Amino acid sequence: MVTDALRSRRPAGTAGTPGTGRAVRTGGTAGTGESPGTAGTGGDARAARTGGDAGISLVEVLVSMAVMGVLMAMVTAGILQVYRVTGAVEAVSTAQSQLHVAFQRLDKEIRYASWIGEPGRDAGAWYVEFAGTDPQTRVPGCRQLRLDTGRGVLQLLHWTPGSPPAAGTAGQTLTSYVVTDGLALNPPFQRQKAGSLTYDAAGASAAGPGFVPDYQRLRIRLTTRAGTGDRSGTANADIAFTALNTSRKTPSDNICSEGRPSP
Repeated sequence: MVTDALRSRRPAGTAGTPGTGRAVRTGGTAGTGESPGTAGTGGDARAARTGGDAGISLVEVLVSMAVMGVLMAMVTAGILQVYRVTGAVEAVSTAQSQLHVAFQRLDKEIRYASWIGEPGRDAGAWYVEFAGTDPQTRVPGCRQLRLDTGRGVLQLLHWTPGSPPAAGTAGQTLTSYVVTDGLALNPPFQRQKAGSLTYDAAGASAAGPGFVPDYQRLRIRLTTRAGTGDRSGTANADIAFTALNTSRKTPSDNICSEGRPSP
């Protein structure tokens, strides 16, 4: 009777375990692994996680490497093009700067010249002499512009009248890297006598084709090159300098002709 009473007091929905007073869990919890064969066990969870670590195939790796190679080639080509363009711009700027400095110096020298000789050439250089006065000391002197065609260097020589420089004497370098090709057709120096018709120089047309100057003028045409290969650049200059201390009465001969190389 007592046993029947105890059995009647157990909660409904639990099954007793023989020899124990505990109820057996039913419908086990997913992922706990307490009841084999129940839904959502730990074994199934581990199988799902290992499936995500399978990685990528060799074909996918090769395709990725090919795409990256193409992109890197495009970027590298763009960088090289920018580098070449920048180098060319810098080379042109350098060449223009050299010409600017040279012509600034020549403007001071030729502007106050009292005589300009006829340009000439020898085996290795073009040259032209002119007489002037030192702007600082006010002492008269002789000058010679010399373009070394072998080295592409424009030099300026000074000497006192009566004491010409020896042959091969080096002068002060005004600019370098001068392009010497084609000088036979386009001489670097050209003199215009006072009272003669103007030549076709840069800016000469502004005065009109019939303009006749009362001063001697010296036209200088130079082309300089800086840099090498794809990073090279050139600058051109064509300028006529007016000698304000000359006139139509200026004689054609002058003592400064003594600095002219011997034939």
